[in-house]
Amino acid sequence: MTRKKEYRDDWIFIVDFTLELGKQKALVVLGVSQEHLSEQVVSKRRALSHEDVELLGLEIMGSTKGEMILHQLEKITELVGVPVQIVADHSSDLARGIKLYQENHPEIIYTHDVTHAMALLLKYKLDANDRYQSFLQKCHRCRQKLQQTELSFLSPPSQRSQCRYFNVERLTNWAIKLLNSPVETLIQLMPDIEHKLILSKIVEKLAWLADYETDLIHWNQMVTMTRRLETQLKQLGLNSQTLQYFQQNQSDLVNDSLQYFQQQIFDYVTNECSQIKDKQTFLATSDIIESLFGKYKQFSARCPIKEMGQMLLTICLSTMNLTTTVVKNALESISFFDVEEWLAEVFGQSMLSKRKTLFSTQINDTETA
Repeated sequence: MTRKKEYRDDWIFIVDFTLELGKQKALVVLGVSQEHLSEQVVSKRRALSHEDVELLGLEIMGSTKGEMILHQLEKITELVGVPVQIVADHSSDLARGIKLYQENHPEIIYTHDVTHAMALLLKYKLDANDRYQSFLQKCHRCRQKLQQTELSFLSPPSQRSQCRYFNVERLTNWAIKLLNSPVETLIQLMPDIEHKLILSKIVEKLAWLADYETDLIHWNQMVTMTRRLETQLKQLGLNSQTLQYFQQNQSDLVNDSLQYFQQQIFDYVTNECSQIKDKQTFLATSDIIESLFGKYKQFSARCPIKEMGQMLLTICLSTMNLTTTVVKNALESISFFDVEEWLAEVFGQSMLSKRKTLFSTQINDTETA
């Protein structure tokens, strides 16, 4: 986190927040050079890996107002140079901070992460769809009815309370697969139960799915269109040929009911590509930062209280190739006292420490042997 970063004129910033309990958030800025993206990632038609990016900034913030984000981005810029592109979602504070930063550096391209953009499209479309909302409710009730029965293996996937539109296909694929499964297969999976009893239970618990068959095909086609764009942009990046390439691969999904939704996807691609002035290729997704957050949360889950602390430093470690030389230099230059000093300065007394101070009973009846 403290070592000197390379000063370049082709950095791509990948920016997002992670949070735990408490009011603090961590602003994380990852960087990948456009040169590395083109030569080592896009040319091989692969997504970014943890080792492709470098941690350029990690700031603990009590306020996430746009002006504060602007201040932190300018601090990082002084150390590493002005980026050619910033990739992030469009959460209100983050978007405002980046747009303020763009006012100081108007040449920067600000790209709306394709994964979040497609999830938002699905959200706006399906939130307003009464049929889809009733389907969700019936899936939830179906799961409750099946979970303590011999048909529990047929239960719909659990629904996430947040970010559910990132995984719409989990439910639609489950329903379509079940509707297309032969009854004989289900009977074979429950050999100890009488066939007529199995059939009556399946009809009782799952017959409602047939009412949604046409809707499910339509929803699945919508998801397929968004996933195709995501796959294309994550493998090939964002360039002046992106829209043309995507349009050429949509013929099998074109129908009247999907035209408006398809046009919204085209509008997203057109808007993002309009910022590209030449034949260069840029990054289209911030998935890599979400992946690092997921890895960090695997470590932080071991803590008694989910609060930010020293485990946040695992984000730095996850982007590094930990060679013998790197580890040796780290041990020689950073002491545990340095880490403790940083923790005290940034976080102060931890919540766990405060709870121990308040709730632990001190019994002074110990005698030295």
